[in-house]
Amino acid sequence: MDKTTKIGILIPKSQQYPTLDRDFMRGLKLNNLNVNFFVESIGIGADEKMIIEKIQKLNFQEEVSIIIGFFGHYNISEVYNYASNNDILLLAAEIGATMPYETPTYKGVYINSFGLTESCYHLGNYLTAKNYQKIVTSTSFYDSGYGMLSAIEYGFKEKNIFSGHYITPFVPREDESAHMDQFINTREPDAVFAFYSGLYAEENADFVNQNKITQKYPFYVTPFFINDKILEEYKNDPHELYVVSSWMQNDSDTINFTTEYKDIYSENPSVFSILGYENGLILKTILLNSSNNFKISSLIEEIGKLNITGPRGNIEFDKDTNRTIFNYYMYQLNIDSNNDISFNKIETFINDGHFTKAFNSSIKPDQLGGWQNAYLCH
Repeated sequence: MDKTTKIGILIPKSQQYPTLDRDFMRGLKLNNLNVNFFVESIGIGADEKMIIEKIQKLNFQEEVSIIIGFFGHYNISEVYNYASNNDILLLAAEIGATMPYETPTYKGVYINSFGLTESCYHLGNYLTAKNYQKIVTSTSFYDSGYGMLSAIEYGFKEKNIFSGHYITPFVPREDESAHMDQFINTREPDAVFAFYSGLYAEENADFVNQNKITQKYPFYVTPFFINDKILEEYKNDPHELYVVSSWMQNDSDTINFTTEYKDIYSENPSVFSILGYENGLILKTILLNSSNNFKISSLIEEIGKLNITGPRGNIEFDKDTNRTIFNYYMYQLNIDSNNDISFNKIETFINDGHFTKAFNSSIKPDQLGGWQNAYLCH
């Protein structure tokens, strides 16, 4: 790779996860790319005009035509369309927290997602197959503004087994833990689907430490539900906790990546680290194999051939959607005799990309609400 290869980075900032940008860059740089980086902030990832202006700045001022970005969902097709029309190679990373309505494929734009809603869809299939009759959801006002509920409901197919949605108000009541306890108990569910993130996951941990609701029902959660506080509650009285995800920090299949990351940065990698690393690995591979690093058509040709191994498994882009497709897993919390915590992989959900393709061609409903900022960025 030529040192004069210029790479633009577009990255959001988060008050909730203040290390998001740092983790993403650390993961990216773990690939030892021999390139020049030009980094631009895109705020909370909700302003497509600002993002396009940052692309223009990189492209016109710095002559950058290869960009890696961590994006949200709001009007993002305008960003993709601009990059595609201006001969820019855009490697986009996302959490995938919204339903992928109306997401056409753009030449030169490739999307690597953590697939949060897609994982919830597979969880819906799983819970239906277990013949559960009643599922209660528990979430925060913030997290409920994204697509996780719609995704799991889609996974339930024609049989909607939701028996209630408990949502913590934006400003919790003094006796919030009691409200949660009463709401869930009166519905007597077979299981609880809970999704909280960041500050709200910490807040939720305080509530369940008080009401002990997690000891009464199996909890199925997304990775952002997990924090030290909640694990302490499970340590004190081990009970059923399951996480659906394409990756968990201590997954034995990804131990090499985790070890390498920890050796260099003295911290465990996060979801943002994984996305940064994967996009850096994709870029490194196509730059090494391309006959001309300054010709976008040559790099696109290499992306079409891409088939490499990353921390979440095989990395290649689906030809119809220009998206990565990863399998998802069910991880079960395990606490051993030394009181050490681990998450054991107990189920594999083979992913053929059906969920994303089904919504890519669907028209976004007019009444669809929710937040505009990138998930976890506020």
